[in-house]
Amino acid sequence: MEKLKSFSQYMQQLARRNSVSNVFADFLEMSVCALSLGAMESRYLEIVGRYDKHEVNLMADAFAALVIEMDDNGEGLRDIFGDFYMEHISHGHNGQFFTPEHICELMARVQGEIENGSRILDCACGSGRTLLAAAKINRNATFYGADVDRNCAMMCLINQCVNGLMGEVAWMNSLTNEFFGVWQLQLHPTGGVPYIVPITEAESLILLKLPVQKAAVIKAAVPEFADVLAELIDAVPVKAQQLLFNF
Repeated sequence: MEKLKSFSQYMQQLARRNSVSNVFADFLEMSVCALSLGAMESRYLEIVGRYDKHEVNLMADAFAALVIEMDDNGEGLRDIFGDFYMEHISHGHNGQFFTPEHICELMARVQGEIENGSRILDCACGSGRTLLAAAKINRNATFYGADVDRNCAMMCLINQCVNGLMGEVAWMNSLTNEFFGVWQLQLHPTGGVPYIVPITEAESLILLKLPVQKAAVIKAAVPEFADVLAELIDAVPVKAQQLLFNF
């Protein structure tokens, strides 16, 4: 049996016929589909159809290598994706230099104690290494990540699922609250293994749900215009500020 190569080596091998960015994006989505336990099978088959049998086997070997490297001699919570992404995909484009893992661990520790059930949010999660750092303190928290880059959202999602972390990852713009997609991490009711569940915008707990309030009526300087002004103001919705997590 051939000795297993590193994850990076498999990606480079797969990139001989396709660009490494396309191969990596397909690998991420195929992995998410595979970890959804059949919920995204049609999409998986659509992507896998782009590759020949040898390449599909390389994809499987790449996933095996990824899991072994993530295991980190039993310690787990190691971000393999982030380093590969910066070196081979982003090259710092759009400022995509992820925070070094040891800095993430420092930031997690200075936040203080993380209790069971605590909600941990990173609104620009990248590959999810800040959430992984928090999980090193307590895996029994609930972890929420969001990123405007779809590949980053998927890296974070896979990192959480493979490490057995529950929570949610959204593909969204956290500054404008524009929402593109979201996945939830759950434990399977019968097998007890973590798996990925695609959910809707309405089901998301990350999306900032801003309640609409009516603007206050301003007293008009000229009394006869008061009623007209009140109607105009009443018709304009005003979004009130609210914290993330509407629950």
